Amino acid sequence: MEVKEFAVFADRLKTAFPKDNLLSTPDQMDWWFDLLGDIPYQTAILALKKYALSNKFPPSVSEIRTIAADLTGERLPDADEAWGQVNNAIRRFGYMREREALDRMNEPVRKAVERIGFQNICQSPYEQLNTLRAQFRGAYEAEYRRSMEVHKMPERMKLEQESMQQAALPMKEG
Repeated sequence: MEVKEFAVFADRLKTAFPKDNLLSTPDQMDWWFDLLGDIPYQTAILALKKYALSNKFPPSVSEIRTIAADLTGERLPDADEAWGQVNNAIRRFGYMREREALDRMNEPVRKAVERIGFQNICQSPYEQLNTLRAQFRGAYEAEYRRSMEVHKMPERMKLEQESMQQAALPMKEG
């Protein structure tokens, strides 16, 4: 979103929540633009509209980013949807084509499956299905939380974090 478009977004936010003295300083405007500026204008406005229609209190940056991700289809599945994704992969690829099945899953689902073991899931007896599903839910929710931290970040911040992590790695002796 361009700076002028963000000014319109900020005006709409202030109009939707007039009692809350939102984005009243240049620093606040800069901060919100820094955290939301990568979202396309139309997506940000629609996310704000959706939020304003169902909430009395103003949104956080995180809430706007989450709704925007939902609107663009970049949302991570909840635990039940993720379990469905695992079952679909098993039906489609079977236990013999593990790599193909894992490659079709999004990252937190794949990591949760890898923790439990794709073969273990495929070969578990039917009586253990509820236990297996509970184990998957626990593993997936941990991966989901980690992924959401990164998923909500603007791309620029992801790159900054990656370069900081690379700089922190110990130097290999040559």
